[in-house]
Order: sequence, then C-alpha cells, then structure tokens
Amino acid sequence: MSTDRLTDSGEYKRLDFYRTMQPHRRYVSVLVLLFTIHHASASVTHYSIPEELKEGSVVANLATDLSLDVTTLVRRKMRLDIIANKKYLDVNKETGELYIVEKIDREHICTTKWSSSCYLKLEVTLDNPVRIFNIELEILDMNDNAPQFRRDVIHLDISESAPKGERFSLSNAADPDVGSNTVKTYHLSESEHFNIEVQTGRDGSKFADLILKKALDREQQAVHHLILTAVDGGSPARSGTASIIVRVLDTNDNAPTFDNPTYNVKIMENSPIGSLVLHLNATDSDEGSNSDITYTYSLYTPEKTQETFSLNPSTGEITVKGMLNYEDFRIYDMEVIASDKGASSLSGQCSIKILVEDMNDNHPEISIKSFQSPVSEDVGVDTVIAVVSVSDKDSGDNGVVDLHIPDQMPFRLRQSSDNYYELVVSEPLDREKVPEYDVTFTVTDRGSPPLSDNETMTLQLLDVNDNVPQFPQSFYTIRVMENNAPGALLSSLTAFDPDLHENQYLVYFILEKEIANTSMSMLFSINPENGNLYALKTFDYEIEREFLFHIEARDSGSPPLSSNVTVHIIIVDQNDNAPVIVSPWRAHGSVVEEKLPRSTDKGSLVAKVIALDTDSVHNSRITYQFLQLTDATLFSLDQYNGEIRTMRMFSYRDPRHQRLVVVAKDNGEPALSATVTIKLSTVETAVKAYSDMTEVPLEYDIFSDLNLYLVIGLGSVSFLLLITILVTIVLKCQKPKSSKAAPPCRNSVISERNSTIADSTLVSNDAYWYSLFLAETRKGKLVVRQPLPKGSRYIVSSIPRSTGMTDTSDSAASTLQVRKSMEYSESGLFTMARQVHQFPRRWYVTAVLFLSAAMDLASTVTHYSVPEEMEEGSLVANLASDLGLDVKTLTKRKMRIDVVANKKYLDINKDTGELFILERIDREFLCPLKTTTHCFLKLDATIENPIRMFNIEVEITDINDNAPHFRRGTMHLDISESSPAGERFSLNNAVDPDVGVNSVKDYHLSSSEHFALEIQTGRDGSKFADLILKKALDREQQAVHNLILTAVDGGVPTRTGTASITVRVLDVNDNAPAFDKDTYVVDVMENSPIGSLVIKLNATDADEASNSDIVYSYSLYTSERTQHMFNLNPGNGEIRVKEMINYEDSKFYEMEIIASDKGPNSLSGQCKLTIQVTDMNDNHPEISIKSFQSPVSEDVGVDTVIAVVSVSDKDSGDNGVVDLHIPDQMPFRLRQSSDNYYELVVSEPLDREKVPEYDVTFTVTDRGSPPLSDNETMTLQLLDVNDNVPQFPQSFYTIRVMENNAPGALLSSLTAFDPDLHENQYLVYFILEKEIANTSMSMLFSINPENGNLYALKTFDYEIEREFLFHIEARDSGSPPLSSNVTVHIIIVDQNDNAPVIVSPWRAHGSVVEEKLPRSTDKGSLVAKVIALDTDSVHNSRITYQFLQVTDATLFSLDQYNGEIRTMRMFSYRDPRHQRLVVVAKDNGEPALSATVTIKLSTVETAVKAYSDMTEVPLEYDIFSDLNLYLVIGLGSVSFLLLITILVTIVLKCQKPKSSKAAPPCRNSVISERNSTIADSTLVSNDAYWYSLFLAETRKGKLVVRQPLPKGSRYIVSSIPRSTGMTDTSDSAASTLQLLDVNDNVPQFPQSFYTIRVMENNAPGALLSSLTAFDPDLHENQYLVYFILEKEIANTSMSMLFSINPENGNLYALKTFDYEIEREFLFHIEARDSGSPPLSSNVTVHIIIVDQNDNAPVIVSPWRAHGSVVEEKLPRSTDKGSLVAKVIALDTDSVHNSRITYQFLQVTDATLFSLDQYNGEIRTMRMFSYRDPRHQRLVVVAKDNGEPALSATVTIKLSTVETAVKAYSDMTEVPLEYDIFSDLNLYLVIGLGSVSFLLLITILVTIVLKCQKPKSSKAAPPCRNSVISERNSTIADSTLVSNDAYWYSLFLAETRKGKLVVRQPLPKGSRYIVSSIPRSTGMTDTSDSAASTLQASTTSSGSST
Repeated sequence: MSTDRLTDSGEYKRLDFYRTMQPHRRYVSVLVLLFTIHHASASVTHYSIPEELKEGSVVANLATDLSLDVTTLVRRKMRLDIIANKKYLDVNKETGELYIVEKIDREHICTTKWSSSCYLKLEVTLDNPVRIFNIELEILDMNDNAPQFRRDVIHLDISESAPKGERFSLSNAADPDVGSNTVKTYHLSESEHFNIEVQTGRDGSKFADLILKKALDREQQAVHHLILTAVDGGSPARSGTASIIVRVLDTNDNAPTFDNPTYNVKIMENSPIGSLVLHLNATDSDEGSNSDITYTYSLYTPEKTQETFSLNPSTGEITVKGMLNYEDFRIYDMEVIASDKGASSLSGQCSIKILVEDMNDNHPEISIKSFQSPVSEDVGVDTVIAVVSVSDKDSGDNGVVDLHIPDQMPFRLRQSSDNYYELVVSEPLDREKVPEYDVTFTVTDRGSPPLSDNETMTLQLLDVNDNVPQFPQSFYTIRVMENNAPGALLSSLTAFDPDLHENQYLVYFILEKEIANTSMSMLFSINPENGNLYALKTFDYEIEREFLFHIEARDSGSPPLSSNVTVHIIIVDQNDNAPVIVSPWRAHGSVVEEKLPRSTDKGSLVAKVIALDTDSVHNSRITYQFLQLTDATLFSLDQYNGEIRTMRMFSYRDPRHQRLVVVAKDNGEPALSATVTIKLSTVETAVKAYSDMTEVPLEYDIFSDLNLYLVIGLGSVSFLLLITILVTIVLKCQKPKSSKAAPPCRNSVISERNSTIADSTLVSNDAYWYSLFLAETRKGKLVVRQPLPKGSRYIVSSIPRSTGMTDTSDSAASTLQVRKSMEYSESGLFTMARQVHQFPRRWYVTAVLFLSAAMDLASTVTHYSVPEEMEEGSLVANLASDLGLDVKTLTKRKMRIDVVANKKYLDINKDTGELFILERIDREFLCPLKTTTHCFLKLDATIENPIRMFNIEVEITDINDNAPHFRRGTMHLDISESSPAGERFSLNNAVDPDVGVNSVKDYHLSSSEHFALEIQTGRDGSKFADLILKKALDREQQAVHNLILTAVDGGVPTRTGTASITVRVLDVNDNAPAFDKDTYVVDVMENSPIGSLVIKLNATDADEASNSDIVYSYSLYTSERTQHMFNLNPGNGEIRVKEMINYEDSKFYEMEIIASDKGPNSLSGQCKLTIQVTDMNDNHPEISIKSFQSPVSEDVGVDTVIAVVSVSDKDSGDNGVVDLHIPDQMPFRLRQSSDNYYELVVSEPLDREKVPEYDVTFTVTDRGSPPLSDNETMTLQLLDVNDNVPQFPQSFYTIRVMENNAPGALLSSLTAFDPDLHENQYLVYFILEKEIANTSMSMLFSINPENGNLYALKTFDYEIEREFLFHIEARDSGSPPLSSNVTVHIIIVDQNDNAPVIVSPWRAHGSVVEEKLPRSTDKGSLVAKVIALDTDSVHNSRITYQFLQVTDATLFSLDQYNGEIRTMRMFSYRDPRHQRLVVVAKDNGEPALSATVTIKLSTVETAVKAYSDMTEVPLEYDIFSDLNLYLVIGLGSVSFLLLITILVTIVLKCQKPKSSKAAPPCRNSVISERNSTIADSTLVSNDAYWYSLFLAETRKGKLVVRQPLPKGSRYIVSSIPRSTGMTDTSDSAASTLQLLDVNDNVPQFPQSFYTIRVMENNAPGALLSSLTAFDPDLHENQYLVYFILEKEIANTSMSMLFSINPENGNLYALKTFDYEIEREFLFHIEARDSGSPPLSSNVTVHIIIVDQNDNAPVIVSPWRAHGSVVEEKLPRSTDKGSLVAKVIALDTDSVHNSRITYQFLQVTDATLFSLDQYNGEIRTMRMFSYRDPRHQRLVVVAKDNGEPALSATVTIKLSTVETAVKAYSDMTEVPLEYDIFSDLNLYLVIGLGSVSFLLLITILVTIVLKCQKPKSSKAAPPCRNSVISERNSTIADSTLVSNDAYWYSLFLAETRKGKLVVRQPLPKGSRYIVSSIPRSTGMTDTSDSAASTLQASTTSSGSST
C-alpha cells in the first residue's frame, strides 16, 4: 500500500501502511484520517463565463482564489463536484486552475426563459483535513440559436365567403435565447389576398395575425401558399421560416347541371328486372357535400312510371323495376331532378322519354277438354282418347301455334277444327309391356324466338288375362334332411304372372301321383297362395331316398291359365343311427370279461372292437377311443380298426384286473357313439399253455368275427327288405272301394289372419288359408280367395273341379262375382261408372263411343256486363236461352263453366240454365292496371253428347269502393332556414285503385303561416301537389312544422285519404359560440400530477349539428411557455396540467381561449384565464457522501470514523430544516461535526463471521408538511482476521471399504469448515502418522491436502487386513495457523471374490468324475456327495448345490445344502447306461460365484456278459417277418421253453431239499399304495415283465437271467434251474452261476446318528425324515426292510409314537407332540435286507420337539374375581412416580416365546400414567389436577415374544378419592409388591398340587395295566378286526388303508407280527391314539384285556393332552 502525505496549517504528518502476517492491523492508520476533518466553508465564490467555451479553457485559479497551497492539492485529494449536472468543469491539481472539460450549452442547463440568469453550483472538497468550498458559475447567453417554428407548415382553412379584413391567428416562432437574442419581428411573402400584423404578448413575446385583404373564390384558386419569416434581435441576426398553406373552403354557390336537358331511350318489353335503362350524369362545380348530387323523380312523373322504373338517388342509374308489357304501355315519360347536399340546396332537371319495343312474350296455352283414363289394354285402333284445345294471346306469326306429342308412342293427333285436336290410338296396346303412358302435349308458336308450353296427362291401361303363369325354373331339385319335422318348409316354388289383380292371383296344386299306394298329397303339401312346399311326414333316409312329382300354378282370371313344373325331392342322410358294437359279443350285459396271461408280450392283440352304423357312407365311418383306462401306459387302441394291443409287458405293480371302456364314434355332426366295457384279468400261465392259445394267427380271428357279423347283418337287412317288398305288393294289390259322387259343396269362410285352423296340419303362417286348402283340395275342389271391399278380410270359396262348364260350375262361378263401383274423374270433365262382370271387354265400348261423337266448337263470343262486388248467388243471365239450349238436357250433357286463367267466380244452374255469381268479384284484383277502364272475365261453356263449346265475355264495371291513400302515411321534408320565400317542394301524390271519376280529384292542406299548396295535373290526368314556402323559416324559433295533406276523389259519395307532412328546418350557422364568463381565475397547487384537471371551460352555440360543435384553442396572445405547461382539450374545453408546475419558476400563468364552431363559415368567441400557483413542500432533501472508508478490519476500534455525510434541502423555513438518521440495531452511530455535516462512527465491536458486511442506509427527512425524505445506502465490508479454528462435522468417522478396491480409490471426503476468509479459510489436511506392523498410515492411505478426500494407496484383502484406526488433522493458512483433528476408523468389508472349490469328489485327471453304479440300485440310494469350500466370510461362503445338466431329471435328486446326489427311483430297462450329471456349487455372494463338477455314471448289469451268448437270433428280424411265420416261430419257441420249464420244474420238485437251519422269514403279500398286487414282498423294479417272470420262476427254484438283444431295446429272459452241486447237466451253466450275488454286505446308513427336529402341534402322520440305508448286494439281498427297535419310555412304546415305512425308510409321527409335555425321544431304527440269512444294521435317531408359540399369556395379577374389569381406588393427592398397579402375566411356552411385554391399549389420559413394558408397573407421570376426571380407564395388553405374538388384556378402572394424608398412609404400610407376590405364590401352590396329583394317578393306572398278564387262549382262525383310519374308512386286515403313509407303514409292521392295529381319535381334538392288539380267534379275557388296554391308552393320552 502506498504512503500519502497530508498537509494543513503548516502541520506535516506522515502515515506508513504496510502489510504483515496479521492483516487486521493494516487498516487502522487509514481510519485516523477521518478525525482531522475541519469545518466546511460557508462562503460562496462567484464566477461568470459565456456559454460555448472550448474544452480546456481556464475559468479561474481556484487555489489562488481559495488561498490553497498548490503543492498539497494532490495529497489532499482535491476534487470538484457539480451539483445536479454533468461534470462540465474540473480542477488541475498541479496548478489549481478551474478549466472547461465539456462545452456548456446554456439552453440545455437552463431550459426556462423566466430569468436571464443561469448558474452552475460547484463544490470543491479537500481531505486531511476535510474542507468544502461552494462556487457559483454564471453562464452568459450568446445568440447561438435561430428562431424556429413548432411546425414547418401552417395549415389554414378559410371559407370563400369570409369577409374582407377578417383576422386569422398564426403559430409564433420560438427562440431558446433570451433578451435581445430572442424573436423580434415577422415578415410575410407577397400576396394580393393576405398580409400580417405583428403583436406583442404580456411576456414580451412576438406573434403575428394573418389579415384577409381581398375576398376569396375557391373556383378560381383553391389553395394559397405563403412564407412567414421570424427574425431575432441578435448580432448578427438569425431567422427561421414556416410555410402557410391556406385552403379555401367551398360555399354552395353552383347548381347541378345535366349533360342533356332531354333524353329519348328505347327498351325491349319484358326486359329483366334490374336491367339498366339510362345512366344520368349531373355535375356540380362545388366540392364536398355541396357537390354531392341526389337524383329524384319530379312530381310530374306518373306513379305508374315510378312503379315500373327505379331511379338510384346516388348514381342516377334508371333500371327496370316492374315487368314491361308492350300491350299495356308503349311510352313512359318522366322528369328527373338533380339536387346537391349543400346547406342551401340547389338543383337542376331533365326530361326522359322511354319507348317500349314489342317482342314475342306470350306463351301459347293448352286446354284439355276431354281425357279418358284408364282404358282397357285391348282397346281398338283409332279410338279417341282425348280432346285438346290450344291458343296464343299474341297476334300474327307470334299467335300461330303448332301442337305435337312425343314420337315412339302408340298414339297420334287428329285436328277436328281450328285449334282443336283429338288424341287417337294408332297401334295395339299391351299393359304388360307398358302399363301406363305419360302423354305430353307440347304447343309451340311461330314467333322469334318461338315460345312453347306443355301439359302431361297419364293414361293408365286396364289389365286383360292374356299371360300364362311362369316358373323361374323348369325343374326343381330339393334336398331334404331326414328326420325333418312334419310341416317343415322345404322350398318356395313361386311362379310369376305379369297380369294384374285377379289375373295375377296364382293358386298352386300338387298333381296327384301315387307311389307305393301313397298319394303325393299325403307326403307333401303346397301353400296355394305363395307356393311354399311343406313335408307332411318325417322322412327316413334308410327307407325313402327320393320323390318325383309335378306342381301346377293357375291364375284366377277368366278363363284361368296355368303351367306346371317338375319337383325332385332328395332325402339327405342325417347321423341318426348310433354305432352298434357287434364285437366283442356281449350276451349277458355291457361288460365283456377276458383273461390274459401276465407274460403277454408288448404288441400282443388283447381284443378287437367292431361297430356297425346303418347311416350313409360319410356318417358311418367309425373311430375308436379309450373312454376309461386303468393304466394308459399298458394298452393302445387303433382308432380305425379297433384293435387293442399291449404297449408293454405286465409288471408286478400292475393290478390283476384291468378295466377298459372303449367308445366307438361315427363321423356325423354331432357324432354318435357306443361304448363297451372290457374287463381284463391277468392270469399266471405257463408259456406252453399260452402258446396253445395263440396258434391261430391274429388276422384270422379278426376277420372271422367280422365275417360272422357281416353275415348276420346281411341276413337281417335282406329279411327286412323282403318283408318291405311283400307289404308294398299287398298294399298295391288292394282295390279301393267305390264311393258315391258327393254333391258339390261351396264353403264360404270369412277369416282373418289370426284365425283358428280346423285341419290339424299347420304348415305356414297363413294358417287359415292353408288348413282350408288342405281340407278342400283333398275333396277334389278348387279353393279361391278374394278380398272383401273396404276391409282386410277375404271371401274364400271352394268350387268342385270339373272339365267343363256345367250347372254346378256356373253356380260356382257366380259365387266369385264381386261388384265394385269405381269412379274416375279428370279435371272435372266427366265421371264414369263401370261394372265388372263376366265379360270385362264390353265395359269400355260404350265409354269410348262418347269421344267419337264430338261436335264442332262454336266460334262466336257472348258478352255480358256486371258491376263489381255483386253478392254471391246474384243472377247474371240465362245461358240456356241465350245459347238456344234445352234446359232439360243440361244435366245429362254435363254442362260446365270454365273461367279462363282465373278463379271460378261464376257457375251455371243446370236445372234452369242461369249463370250466377259463385264468389264476389273485385275489379281491382282482376285488373290491377289502370291503363284502360275495361275489365273482362273470359268463360268457356262446355256440353257433351255431342261436345259443344261456347266463348263468353263478362265485363266487370267499376264502383267507387276504394278511398285515396298515400303510399307513406308520413312525409318528411328537410328545408334550410335560409331558403327564400316562394321556393317549391314536391310532395308524394295519393293513389286510388278506382278509375275514371272515382279516382283522385283534389288535395287540401292544413292551415300554416309559412306554407301553401298548389295542385298540378300530370300527362296521364293524375293529380299531385307542390308545397310552396310563403314565409322565411327560423330554426331557432321553430325547428319542426307539422302539416296535414288530404286527397279527395270524384266518386259519389266522395272518399278521402290523409298524410302527415313533417317539415324539419335545417340549421344555418348564424350564431357564434359564447362562454359562461369572460374572465376566469383558478388556483392550482404546484407539482400537481400531470393530467390533473385545472378547469373545464364551457361555451354554447344556439345552432345545431356541426354548426354547434365547438373547438377550443389557445389564442396567439397565449405565451408558448403557458401552452407547454397546460394542455387544452379542443373537444371538451378541459385544461389539464401538461408539465410539472414549480412555484419557484413561475407563480401565475395567463392565457386566452378561443371557442370556434365547425360551421362552413366558422364563428368564434373568446375568454381570459389566469392560473395562480400555490406553493408546497416539493423539494426533497439531498444527501452527499463526502467520505466513506470500506473495507475496514473486523477488529477496528470503537468510535472510529467510517464516513462523513452532508445533507441539504432547497426549500426554506421548516421545509428546508433536515434530520439525518441511520437504521437501529447496527453497531454504528451518527455524530454531527458542523451544520449539515455528520460523521458515522463505530459504536460496538465488529465480528465479520457474524455479519460480513453492513448496508448502512442514511435517511434524511425535512420538517415540511408533509415531510419529504431521501436515502443513500453504502455497503461497509469487513476484512477478516484469523480468529476461528477449523471444525469437522463429526468427531469420529467410520468408513467401510469394500475389499479388492482399486489403488487410489476415493474412500470418503473428510471436510472441515473454517468461517474465516481467504488465507485464514484455506485448510490443509494431514494424516497423523501411526505405524501398524511397521507400516505407516501414509503408505496405506493418502489425503488430498486441499479438499480432504481420503484415498486408498493399495488394494485391501479382507482375508488379511480387516480394520485401521488413525487421525487426520485440518490446519488453516492464517498467521499464526490454527488446527484440529478427527479420528478415522477404516473397516474392510468382505467381497465375494473367492469362488467355491470342489474338494469332493476328487478329480485327479480333469473335471469329469467317472462312477459306476449297479442298475439295481434302490430309490433313495446315495450316488455321490459333492463338497465345496469357500474362503470368504460367513455370508458369502454359504454353498448351495444345483444340477446344471442332468441326463434324466426324474432319476436323480440333489440336496441343495449338503450336496448329496440320490436316486429318485430305481433304474428301468429304458434308462440309458450312461448318465451325465453336471453339478454347480454356488456361494451366497452378490454376484454369486460358482464351480462345477461333471460326474459320469455308468450302470453295470451283473452276470450279463456270460448270458449274452444265448441271443444269437435278433428279435427285430422276427418282428418284421410275415405274421404267420412269426406266430409259428413264437409258438414253437414258447412251447419249447414251456416244455423245458415243466421238465426243469419236475426235476427240481422231485429233489428233496436238505434240512436247513433258520428258515428264511416269511414274505407276506403286500398291497401297495397304487393298488398293484405283488406276489413276493420284494419289489424288484418298474419293469413289470421282469418282475412277474422273476416271481414265477424264483418260486420254482430257478435262476432268472435277463440279457439284452443286440440292435434293440428288447430282452431275452431265460430261467435256469438252480442246483446244489456241479453235475454234468450243470457244467455248461457253471459260468453263469459264478455271477450270482451272495448276501455278504450289511446295509449301511449314511449317518450313524440322526437328529430330527419336529415342530410341536404337528399333524398325526406327518413325515419327519427319510432314513435310507444302502446295500451294495443285488436283488433280494439288496431289498431292505426298516423296523423301529422297540424301547419303552414311561410305559410308552416307540411304535405307538412313531412309524417307519418298511420299504423306503420314511419316518412318520403317529401323534401330535406337545413341547410343554414331551421335549425329546431317543430310539434305534434297523435296516434288514431280504437275503438268506438276512443281514441288518441300525442307527440312532434323536427326535427333538421344537417349541411353537401356542400358549397365550395368562394375567395372574391384578386378581379379577368378578369379571375382566379390575376396580382400584387412588387418592387424588398421589405424588408423581407413585405405583398405581402392577400387571403380571405368565406364559408356559419356551423361554424365547414366553418373554412378556406390556403396553397400554387404551388410556383415558396418556399424560397421567406410564407403564413399564418389562415389569408391568403402572406409575403416575404427574400429580392429579382439578381438570382430570375422577374415573380413569386403563386397558393393558400383555404380549409374548412369539411369531405371531399372542396376548391377553386386563381393564383397570381407577377411581380417585379425596383422603387425608394420614389415612392414606395407613393403607400403604404394606408394600404393593408383597401383596402381588403373595397371590402368585397361592396360584403356584394350587397349580403344583394339581399337576402332581394328576401325574400320580397316571403312574398308578399305568402300573396296574402293565402288571396284568393275558390269559392263554386256544388257537383260533385269524380274526380280522376293523380298523378306523383318520378318514373314517373301514379296513379289513391287510387291505390298503389310505394314502396316509404313517398309517400304511404301521399297518405293515404290525400285521406282520400278527397284531391288529387300531387308531382312535381323541375327543375334542385332531390327534389319535394308535394301538396294536394281538389277534385271537375269539373274544376271550385276553381280548378284553386288550380292549381295556386300548381304553387305558385313550385315557392316558387324554390325560397327557
């Protein structure tokens, strides 16, 4: 840090700053400077300079003027501050001169012109000591600104009617300069119309007015351009210019004029509406609204013309509005007026004549005078169908018409007279081709272009029966499924007849044809209405297969027509016959019993099932399946031929009886089936005997049986066929008896669709019709149905069929006649009636003759005249007399009146011939046009027989029945108040529909002093009126005039109509605006917000609209400054504040306001406004930081000066007095050094770690009202001092490190914290050295000295090093440095990094271990044991074993925990010889590591090799030879073997066996769990054929050898006689006998001691363990039987508690154990083989009963005598911690489960009591308060430690009582604990005595029972007692009991000892007592004793339980 020199008043002081290791000392000297501050100077130094001085110009020498030493300016840090401005000046510290830094613009600094003086305020500040000097620098003005107009262009709008001498204000120019340099005068460019006049304002400003010298004319010059120049008074003078554009406003002084005064236009009639007729154009030299022209019709234009043509008032276009008709009007005259829209409207007019040109515009007309429809289709050629007349209103060629009809129609037109035509038939008609014709009459005139019209009439043809019914097909083939329901719909045979009605109604019949004396109508029925064919019976495919017959369709015409069709019915087979099983034969029931040798080979035929099905080929295909099968692996069934064959040989496990249920299914849908049950019994038969049964080949048996079945079936079917043929012949030969002719019957039936049917066969939905049809058609009658008129019912008649028209048929025909009356009318011309009878053609002849007798039409016209509005029924004339007609014939000749093109207003009375009014006639409606006074009705009078027509004209005369009316009830006129007297205004005329004198005649106007009326007559005679202005109007006096206009017609009596006239007077700008006051004075507060309302001026104008719209503006006398300060709204006169108002700048403002209207000749008024400014406290105090020292050291001393501050306020008085303060709660205070100067000093010690910096806010407030304030915030930063020790978050770190870590791995981050800053905060970390086993910690670990990250320098191994303990130090970089340390504990965590090592089995030469294993190895035998070791920790070293690969998963099992590989079953002949096992040993790590071992097992057969020489002939060759050859060879072989067997058996039987010691144990028959019968108790294998042969042969004393054949999986089995010595016979077999096994190996258990843990409460019969021994011998020497060696414990035999399965060693529990009673058992189990002599070994078994949490805690305290709630009383004065109660619970379970914990389940107040969870003590947590309730309820739960936990609860109800202390103390002399434990002792004594007594009784009873000796009993036949199993099943002796293994094993063991085993359930439990009782022949004393023993056992067990 540099050294500063500070000098003042001759004193010199030097301060040196330097940096040391303690940085807090370096700032102390700097702060000493602030104590030397002197008083600031109060005087002001003044300077004056012109503006715009160059940069660098010297103003003055401040050092000299302020008496300062120039040499100390730099050291004292002299600086210049310009208040509230830019830094325009600066001080040269070397010379002390004040110079210009930036050019000064006076106009920028002092923007206001109120004062000519402009000052800059400066402050010069020096330090050491502090001195402040005030300087004022005056800036003098120079003429450096030219005058400037606010707008470069000034726009003025002046009306051309403005008078000479009128004045117009102009915008004045502005000059920023002041004094003489501002604007002095104005100049205007030359103009003949304008000059200017210069004015001076009150503030001395100059402005100019524009004066009009000469009147303006817009039409001569519309715009004037002038130049206004403003000149200032400077030297040299400066000027500014502005353009003045004067736009001359138009005045309406020119009238519109048309291009031509007269127009002649031609237009074609019927021009489209909207067509342009003429486009008028009028021009007006004015502009704006004065030149906008409106076109209107004048009053001289007739109303008809205005209705026909439309005039666009804006564009002057005349278009067609109504239809133009040359015949009505040929010339239209009109007059059009063009008016402008000026205030005083001017107008011009023109005349137009429109000539209408004629065109062909009338269409010809068609009138159908007569039209006949319908007509018969067989009507003759040239018959007249219709009469038509045509006409056209046009004349000449336009009136000549031509009539024609379409081509390609069988008609033509024939002209009968002028414009009359007949339509006649030109070709024969056919209704079936065209049922009707739309005849279009088209009439066309000969005009250009021609016009046409058309009329279409529809001619309908009546049907004639001329078409035969037709079927879509000539032959129908219908397939019918057999077994159909009677009445089923087979098909719909519908024919089609194109005729109509009765000619179209078809009836269907079956043409009779007998088949086998059976009529088709007995088999089938057809619905006569719709042709639906039904079957009347159920067909059977097996009896009838097809039918062929005909069906006829006949219509109902006269005569009827018919056709027929052939129908072929084919019966389709249905699967309705189930298969019938014919083989095997079942004579006596559904079960077939067969016997089969057990030695039957695989593939042998057991039986063959044959089934027959009488259905068709497809449905009769039979497939066979097994429905039930005893053993699915034993038999196979061929699904196509039904052969049942063996799939393998029988084994010893297969039951003797096999039940096969075979189902035979056919191929139908759904399939039908039949079943046969075959019960096979296997028998033990010698081979030879069996061979005798198989001498006949299998195929021969099958086909011989089939032939038998076929012969029987063929005979049966032939017999049935013969019987059918005979019955058919007999039925055909019978002749039906003759019957009398029945009289014809007509049964008329009226039915509806919901009728009941008398016939019993219901076929279709039309029940009524079908039943009647069946009944009648069978009688040979014809049934006809015809609808009744006006209803949905029918008349159904039955008519006897006949070949000719007899009397009967005539009568029947008459029944079918139905009369209908049909009326046809068309256009009111004629009405016809026809009658349908037997010959319908004659009906049309007479009707057609009417048309051929038509007469000539009359061409004369009869005229009549009648007035309009005659009443209905009024007589017009007598037409009959006038036309010379006979009145009597009018009705017959059908006289009628047709009114042409109008309503039927008149009609004729046919009785009198008079023409009369039918409806009132309105002439104005009929003839709306008034072009002519004549109005006619044209009539046509028509009569027939013959046809005559008369033309009649009736003239309708007018009467005065309509009053005049105006089109608008109110007429509006707008008339300017400046209109002159005598001006005319057109009015709308009235309209009167009447004509002649009845039309409008005159008009009248209501009285008015301003208006009169003048009547005019138009060219068409119509009257209209003009309104005349008599007196000038004044809008301000009367704005609206209301008049009444009356129109009067000339009728008698006269009629009138009125209309209102509303005259609205239009305003003229003749009134100037006027203000409410001439002068306004307003007070406004300074600093009023911008936009604040100052005053709202209001000027009014008596005019209206734009003439009264006022615009407010400043006059030119208003100064520019005032206009800048205030804003005047030109629309509403509001004056608002525009800029901030300052009382110090100006105290009042004056202005002049002008109000001008918006009229064409604008008028204006003015007022004066004075605004006075009210002063307010509007200047905020100011703060100036003169000195501020930051940063400072945090250990700075108290009262040290931090800053110097000055305050000021521009206001005066109280508004200028200011107060300074800083925020509270800061370690600083303010100390005033002089006026408005303050020092900020330290008031308390500082600490950077608590507050690193302070934001000191200086707030200054003045004492004005309201007070104003300002603030300034300075940030004081504190410098750090090293005063804090580093701190670790923890005092001890435990870090777990996974072994095998990477060297350099990050272990943890040990970061300490130091609140100091910078180098005082920078920490360095070290490991404090500590050697362990001569190894330094720095060699093992490393710490990053910067961030404390701890790293490992080596890889750790859990197996070598497990933990480390050392210290780490953190040291900061301060001076002096500070430090702290922390202890670190490194724990090495084990990782699964060692794979298991397999140590057994040993693998010397690789990873494959080869083992050999006999194929006769038993199930459960130990094959190998895999042992693996792992050197990891306990968790990771747990090994589990799994098979990775195994050849056969069903053969071996692997214990996953001990690695033992055992057989799951015995080897079978199908199992391969080599088995490959891959075992994987996995540890428990994550991820798990493993090792594998491959064990290759080879199974070996003992004595196989020697025997293999006997199998020279391969089996496969024999199998695949011819079947007969196989059977011969097999039979021979089996016979030979049987013979040899018999001989060997005889030889062996004849030999007497030598006496031998110790006979082998007897083998009893055992029924296994799978219901298989085993002759010998030794189970060999699953190979049934081998086992059965072994049993059979070994009983004969033979040796059985099995050897496989080469190239196959089959075996040759041979039996060899055993011999005791080596004879000649046995020499050849000596080698074979050397391979037989000798029982020389004792069974071996894998363990010598078994410990088995059994959970108490086990289920009886639960499997405890499998104790399997292994014997390396073969066959019976290998077959082991397991026994429990008896040992009594407390008079209880082990066999009563446990049972072992003698076959597999499975150990079972026979009862449920209770840990609380029995805890362990120790006994022995023996394994004995079946050799001779038998060998055995035993093993010790230790059964440990494991406790289960089955006893809930029992609460013994507190005592609950009367229920579960305990009531206690407690004084309310009980102290905190007092014992309230103690809960004690006992649990009889083991130690772990009997641990009791106590908890509150419910408590009234949880804050009042506490409960110890271990000893159950309830104590008070506080004293009782008055708020606590008197009664407290505590529910305590006692839980044991079992899983799941059991619990008991007790409820304690506490009542608090108010008791004296002394009384309570008496109650508590005896400790609470003593009472509790005295009760407990009582319970224990009672319990101990009870248990001891029960135990004594049990011992005595047991001794008595054991000491009894059973009495001797005679030999008796064995008795079989029933045994009750757990499932309540009754078992007789050795019969298999159930699947319960424990029961089965016990049964086997005990029954072999000759005992009876009984199991009996205990009451109220799931346990059992199982006892074995010696069998005896009768119920002796011994049996009684046994019974009592059983009872005792039951009692004993119950007691123990």
